[in-house]
Amino acid sequence: MKFEYKLISTGWAIFNIEINSQSFSFSPGYLTDALGGVLNAIKDIHPLFDTRGDYKEDGSNYSWDAEPDILKWNFKYLDNENLLIVLTHFVDDEGDWEVVLNEVCPYDVFLKEFLREVELILVEYGIVGYKEMWHENEFPLSTFLELKFYLENKKRFPIATNVEGYEKTKKSDLKFEMDFINKLI
Repeated sequence: MKFEYKLISTGWAIFNIEINSQSFSFSPGYLTDALGGVLNAIKDIHPLFDTRGDYKEDGSNYSWDAEPDILKWNFKYLDNENLLIVLTHFVDDEGDWEVVLNEVCPYDVFLKEFLREVELILVEYGIVGYKEMWHENEFPLSTFLELKFYLENKKRFPIATNVEGYEKTKKSDLKFEMDFINKLI
């Protein structure tokens, strides 16, 4: 399995994926939250994060816009800790489309490859620099931290929940988060 994602200019990236014998390349643009959307879709289907089972049957979707092309991601978590990835390429507004990738791979293997590229971007551009390069969207830091923590520890990111009456607050430890980020550098 290979996954590459590089920013190529302000508001544009190039991505290549290869799973088993299938491969595909695409250039998402700034009209979508390319990294954040896919990270959230990957996170949403894992049983550790999808506690209600909402995504069990249909999976989760996210689309990348490339004016006029669109790439639709569909992820489905399979019971044996595998991930079904279906990429559908819509060529134009006329509705012409083609399934360009339909493969199963281990969830953690795909996540590790995806996060490796996300981490390289974070280290190269920084949080603020990423926003300058991607225009409309922030670097997906919280989702990145949650998934990176999951990969290393096989559990959810530590969150403290406090209930007072009807009010419920959830907090994370900023020092812990900063230390976790500092390990990347």
